[in-house]
Amino acid sequence: MNQSQSTHFPTAGYSRRLDHGVEARLPDLWRPFRHAPVTSIAELLQQIEAAATLRQLNKLVNKLQSKLWKLPKQEQILLRERLADILATFTLQSTQRALRLEAAGWLRMLTQAGYLPQPQQIFVTLVTAATRASKLDTYESTAYLHMIVDCFWPFRYPYPAFTWEAFPANAVFYPLAPLLSQVDDYMQDALLTIFNELPDLDDAKIASHLLPVALQWAKHPDNERRQRITTILARMSQHEAQQALQHLQSDLDPLVRSSARHAAEKEQRA
Repeated sequence: MNQSQSTHFPTAGYSRRLDHGVEARLPDLWRPFRHAPVTSIAELLQQIEAAATLRQLNKLVNKLQSKLWKLPKQEQILLRERLADILATFTLQSTQRALRLEAAGWLRMLTQAGYLPQPQQIFVTLVTAATRASKLDTYESTAYLHMIVDCFWPFRYPYPAFTWEAFPANAVFYPLAPLLSQVDDYMQDALLTIFNELPDLDDAKIASHLLPVALQWAKHPDNERRQRITTILARMSQHEAQQALQHLQSDLDPLVRSSARHAAEKEQRA
């Protein structure tokens, strides 16, 4: 419409009539809200347990989250632990892949936000889910592995949500070690990223599976793989690992050489 033009409507008495009409209807408009039942947190948790679709699960979990903010911190923790148990059941028992992955995604969020005081059980759930899925669905298994990697973030500087005392034990990741022999490159890459986060790579139940793959990567024609494996080799005390690391310090690729030397120096200082 041209800004220089305007349309004039008769306004005398219009505002008064409008206000009167709205006032007359307000009791009818508000009545459904006044009498709408308020869903309790216990009922919400039951509804989440019975969620049958992705949309239902997300809607109900979001609704629960909004209610939890109004509670004392300790109550929030207890209720989120209950929520985590329900989500873990979905992740491990639902017959729908979409629901399994979505529930796992919520577990990742709870961990990354530091909402759970003991995150180890979330790692156990995700490791179990990844191990089971690896036999049937590589895509789903790899998705869980990437979620595990994301769950390490709250332990990192500069804003850690957890202390290192809460870091999951090596034993939690034992079921993943045999998966390193999988030929799927994406899965193997995610697994190496996970094991690189662990504090002890000389653990025999991990090293027996990790060392052969690390040595393969050390000789791989792909420069990026040789570069990435240097940090793992440096943290393994086995003679073959140290030999491979030493060899990479003379690699033809300058980035590989630099990475290998840096990894060796860092491990010597540790």
